[in-house]
Amino acid sequence: MGQQPVPTVGDTITVVHRVAVPQGAVVEVRALTDTSIATLVGQPVMTREADSVSITYTLAVWAPGEGTLVLPGPVVVDMRGTVDTLADARMPITVASLLPTGKPAATIAPKTAVLWLPHLDRSMLPFATLVPLALLVVGLVQWGWRRRGAPFVQTISPVVAMPLTEARVAAWLAAGESRLLLDHLEAQVRGRPEFDDWRGRAELLRFAAVPDAAVEALVHEGLAMVRAREPAS
Repeated sequence: MGQQPVPTVGDTITVVHRVAVPQGAVVEVRALTDTSIATLVGQPVMTREADSVSITYTLAVWAPGEGTLVLPGPVVVDMRGTVDTLADARMPITVASLLPTGKPAATIAPKTAVLWLPHLDRSMLPFATLVPLALLVVGLVQWGWRRRGAPFVQTISPVVAMPLTEARVAAWLAAGESRLLLDHLEAQVRGRPEFDDWRGRAELLRFAAVPDAAVEALVHEGLAMVRAREPAS
């Protein structure tokens, strides 16, 4: 067993308890019971060393003077299954007091309370320093932006629907693209009130599970309405 130099009340110490055990035996460490002398800090740590084990206890000591620590013996199970609880170990310990020596504790008057430290005066110096700096940074950023000019904005021209000629209509119908033809025709008549009813039916058929023949019929109806409203050449 080993102990660090003489501690004072409230210090944390480390105690190492070495126990001889047969090789291959299983060792179960028992925790130290808290007393008025010392309090266990954390769990004991066991280290195996050939035919012995070292059990390290971290303790906080509280009682000044001479005392005795009782370290519980570990439980040892040998390779034959025999269980043996080893005897407790006793260790003398000396703890120094924090009070002045040579005087009874009852005659020592406690020190007077320390006065509160005065609050420092509040200062606006940090704000007076940082605000102009921030304004300077903002001004530099705006000056650089104006020097480069306004950002380039690219405008995208609206897509103009391709005119539906007889040849294009026939080719798309032959290719089975009646729904694509319906989309192009709807784009050409968009915004024309006279086609509102036709466009409403086109919206219903566009994604509906209907035969292509129904879509083609609606396309032909729309084409007929467009041609009927075209100026005579």
